[in-house]
Amino acid sequence: MPAPGPLEPTRTLTFPSSGGVTLYAEAYVPPRPPSAVAVMVHGYAEHCGRYREVANTLVGAGLAALGYDYRGHGRASGRRGHIDAWSEYHDDLDAAIAQARTLAPGKRVLLVAHSNGSLITLRALTDSDRRPDVAGMVISSPFLALRLQVPPAKILLARGMSKVFPTFSQKNDLRVEDLTSDRDKQAARIADTLCHDVASARWFTEARDAQAHVLRQAANLTLPSLWVIGSDDPIADPTVSEPLARRLHGAEVHLLRGFKHEVWNERERAHPLALTGQFVAKIATA
Repeated sequence: MPAPGPLEPTRTLTFPSSGGVTLYAEAYVPPRPPSAVAVMVHGYAEHCGRYREVANTLVGAGLAALGYDYRGHGRASGRRGHIDAWSEYHDDLDAAIAQARTLAPGKRVLLVAHSNGSLITLRALTDSDRRPDVAGMVISSPFLALRLQVPPAKILLARGMSKVFPTFSQKNDLRVEDLTSDRDKQAARIADTLCHDVASARWFTEARDAQAHVLRQAANLTLPSLWVIGSDDPIADPTVSEPLARRLHGAEVHLLRGFKHEVWNERERAHPLALTGQFVAKIATA
């Protein structure tokens, strides 16, 4: 089964979020009226343009789709790799969902997320005060715990600087070989000038707090969900995310043997992409 290949956006747009930030998005509309709309939430240090093959999968399943760059990433404004508070990501997600609803008025909304985007999604959906109104979620390689080995001194520095100099940034230590085993995808990632390689001290501590919240409140995740997790992911720890997912009501969990972090960019990506298309089509018409 071949992968679907990338799909060019129907149109691009910009829209505001909190704090004067401007976000960027790519919209995809199927030729027939959509059955639902999916919001794609990208991973850390990348951007929505890397999800055009996922978008093709969603459109092929009959959905409209919106991929967006949240603050500090891609074509969005904001300091690269930095947030003052995790709630800013929730503001951006809310703004993106509002834009997505215009693509399929009155239809269900689904979230399709990867890595840091999965953490944003899960943290938002375990927030009792401002939980998004969505019908289901696809979670790829959720960043619920770090498997990547980071020097303890670097972690201590980030914790200290978060309090006194929150924008202080360090290299994020991501290697393309840890993202995917597909050489063409590795080369494309290296050449992609919209990706960055830094993480601020405040982002680090806010991410740790978000992870702890999701692990504490995971029982509140009752939406239908699909989890696609690489068994060989060296970045986001699958030994944390897979057991958590299997405890959830309504979760369909796939541990993909031999897959690294970016399961939708792996050599055998046709399989998780097909799982994604089948799941969203089912939820859209349930």
